[in-house]
Amino acid sequence: MTADLGSTDPGTTDPGTTAHGTTAHGTTDGVHGDGVHLPVSVVVSRRAAAGHEADLERWARGIVDAASAFPGHLGAQVYPASPPDRDDLVIAFSFTDAHSLSDWEHSAVRRDWLARSAPLVAGPSQAHSVTGFESLFRSVGEQAGAPAPPRWKTALVIALALFPASLLLNWLVTPHLTAWPLPARILLSTVVIVPWMVWGGVPWLSRLLRRWLRGG
Repeated sequence: MTADLGSTDPGTTDPGTTAHGTTAHGTTDGVHGDGVHLPVSVVVSRRAAAGHEADLERWARGIVDAASAFPGHLGAQVYPASPPDRDDLVIAFSFTDAHSLSDWEHSAVRRDWLARSAPLVAGPSQAHSVTGFESLFRSVGEQAGAPAPPRWKTALVIALALFPASLLLNWLVTPHLTAWPLPARILLSTVVIVPWMVWGGVPWLSRLLRRWLRGG
């Protein structure tokens, strides 16, 4: 069950309101203190009405596909309910910045999908937003106000995730691309490594090292 910055009801309140204002770390609208726009993720939980568990999961896959067509969409994940640990289905949407997220959340497409979910859910949804690297180190269902890990720990986890990907790429792939111009080789490295870091290495290591990350 995810914690929230305010419960939302798709019939009365737009969950997009949770993506704006001040987050737990003092940033506003996904803008860091130095003016850099940070990625924003919104995590929404929905509890299936009795007998509609499979229907709600199909609905979740559909709304994720719809969101992927919007500018600034970085990715989305669906976490089906897993009783007894978690009774809610959880969807995590990520966008390049709060403005891109807002465009999706205030769209007619999203309103249509929310209307379709009405007969499939029991009770209101819950949502909270996280920004930047915070979203990579936060586990599904973790309290939204929980403090972020110390920067030296997050830096170490990022380095541990980056090293094997960079090593394998330079060992197995780069030697075969000597004829490519330098910008093309760097572009290939970026296309391979960035998805690994965002959706693979950092999230996996953050779960594996969760106690150490959250410790003193």
